[in-house]
Amino acid sequence: MSADRLIDQTCPHEVAEEALFLSADRMTIRPLRPIAAAGSVRVLLNHTISAPSPGVYLAAKASGTRRGPFTVTSTTNVLRLSVDQGAPQTTILPNVNKMGAPQMAALLNQRFTGVVFTESSDRISFASRDTGPDTSIFLYGDSTAAVLFGFTVNHEYRGQTSVPGWTLVGDPRSLPDRPTRFIVFDEPLRSASNFVEISYSTVLSECRRCGGTGYEHDWRYDVNGNLIEIRDEGLLIQELQKDFYTIRGSNPFHGWYGTGLLDAIGKKLAASGFTQNFIVADIQQAFSRWQKIKTQQEEKIQQEVTDSEYPLRLLSVNLEQSTQDPTVIFVNCVVQNRSSEQIQLTRGLRLPEMSPPPGRIRQSLSGFTLSG
Repeated sequence: MSADRLIDQTCPHEVAEEALFLSADRMTIRPLRPIAAAGSVRVLLNHTISAPSPGVYLAAKASGTRRGPFTVTSTTNVLRLSVDQGAPQTTILPNVNKMGAPQMAALLNQRFTGVVFTESSDRISFASRDTGPDTSIFLYGDSTAAVLFGFTVNHEYRGQTSVPGWTLVGDPRSLPDRPTRFIVFDEPLRSASNFVEISYSTVLSECRRCGGTGYEHDWRYDVNGNLIEIRDEGLLIQELQKDFYTIRGSNPFHGWYGTGLLDAIGKKLAASGFTQNFIVADIQQAFSRWQKIKTQQEEKIQQEVTDSEYPLRLLSVNLEQSTQDPTVIFVNCVVQNRSSEQIQLTRGLRLPEMSPPPGRIRQSLSGFTLSG
């Protein structure tokens, strides 16, 4: 059974990590292309900080400077604090000899609300459950246990805004099929030199991955890092697509491989049908050549060729201009394999020059079909 690497993919029209700088207001980012879906936008700040739309906020937190185990006496057993400027919370710790930091953190979590105590490297740390600049934890001056753990008393620890939130703002002057949107932060960033990389999905006509055709060609890998392969009717489609849209003569070892389709499609599609006839005849010849290759593979090389991958008959070829973009022509082919399955092959090609008005081309292409 034959197999090939899967390369023909429907393009996701994704722009990956587009590098941009902030505008002069330190709040606005202007993408280079239209944003098609708000949910597709991802923002990365200064190469490292992921900035979701709600923003990035930090809790009020601190880490003690003294290592455990801790010995608590009657002079070091009081801990009093308030969370978010609320009512004071006070606890009297039991007198113990050399209690480990993990056990001490667990005990403190039972005595206080709105704050979480943890242990790291035998040190006690705390953090507020809420995040943002409105959160705070205040340690009172009579908190002798706080001094035991190595915290500063009579001090308020506050949360912070690491990255403010942002929203998408539409430009009312943009066209409906090319919606221009800006990313606007809720407040100015600290520096205008902040470097931003954004990823988003754009509209087909503005996609640089596929050039507006809807397809891209690249290898794909599975979750284990192995190349994804294609077989049977999928292999038949890919082999014919590669043959039809490879420029004849571009392969120095096989000058016969390919067609002159890409050169012909750029010419003006005259009403006389000369260019259309040339395209259809070229595709027919390429199909016949590839059919002979598969026959030789089966009969002379003795490789297995499944009925699903064998090109038995080219049933029809027709050209159709895009109703949305007059510079894009769709080539539609219907082939039949040896399993008697009819398979549709469609590929969009962008004209290198502006073509005649859409109505004129549609008229010249209407009813132009090769039947076999």
